[in-house]
Amino acid sequence: MEKVLIIGGSGFIGSHLCRDFINDGFKTYSMDMNIQYFFPLTGKNIYNMKYRHEVLLKGVNFLRGSTLDVNDLRRIILDIKPDYVINLGALPLAQKAVHNSEEAFDSILVSTKNILEILRDVDFVKNYVHISSSMIYGDFETIPVKVDAKKSPIEIYGSMKLASEFLVKGYAQRHNIPYSIIRPSAVYGPTDNNRRVLQIFIENAMEGKKIIANNPSTNMMDFTYVEDISSGIKCVALSNNAIGEEFNITRGEGRSLYEAIDIIKSYFPDAEFEINEDIDTIYPKRGSLDISKAQKLTGYSPRYGLEEGIEKYISFIDQDTKL
Repeated sequence: MEKVLIIGGSGFIGSHLCRDFINDGFKTYSMDMNIQYFFPLTGKNIYNMKYRHEVLLKGVNFLRGSTLDVNDLRRIILDIKPDYVINLGALPLAQKAVHNSEEAFDSILVSTKNILEILRDVDFVKNYVHISSSMIYGDFETIPVKVDAKKSPIEIYGSMKLASEFLVKGYAQRHNIPYSIIRPSAVYGPTDNNRRVLQIFIENAMEGKKIIANNPSTNMMDFTYVEDISSGIKCVALSNNAIGEEFNITRGEGRSLYEAIDIIKSYFPDAEFEINEDIDTIYPKRGSLDISKAQKLTGYSPRYGLEEGIEKYISFIDQDTKL
């Protein structure tokens, strides 16, 4: 039985990825340092965590550890001898890096360096999958953005993610580490506790709260349903064609916040929206990403457009509100 170590496997994307690997017969390990993943929560997010543990993470081997402790990390990797290592361990949102730059530096760059320091000395890992971000492109100069497009991040998170990619490539070239790099975009869906835009919009609509939308006509995103990003990561991890390559793993379709608002209004016609245009922002101008490379080399095929994804997400949140 092949083994996969998912660093950050108890988080939002990681828990869905654990379920995909378990369903495919892999011995699946989740390594996390965040105490909230290991003990019951109270309050608003308890249903998300309960669902993660009782459904998505059922059958996972949990490992408590920190990627900042290189000795602890080395012990875990040498003990498990995973065939695949997937690094999802970083701050989950770009805006968090603005106010927590030291934590962002540690979780993105120091952690990556520590992982690579261990992988340089082993020969059992078939692929190290590094999760980067579409924020590395900065303002999208062409639509859709191809993987070889200019990288000009304009904020802290994207800059650190780009630096982490250089670390991966440098170590890989020097020490023959098999790797793949993935750049997701605007992931949303069940069990997200991170207050991303669609989570806020949908929950506020359900609760009768005003929804504030800034620059909805020009704010374009390649919204990616969490099951699609999970599927894409697995496709890349297991594909021999993916070694040494970079991929955009998204829906491949840019949609405006106005379009998301219209979809949400179809479920909650009485929802109140406050629309603010021409708001200054530190975040880049984005849109769709080109996923043809991933489709061609790994067989990645996203299943959920924004309409289908929001429908599934609302259905999930609705179950939470009934408990």
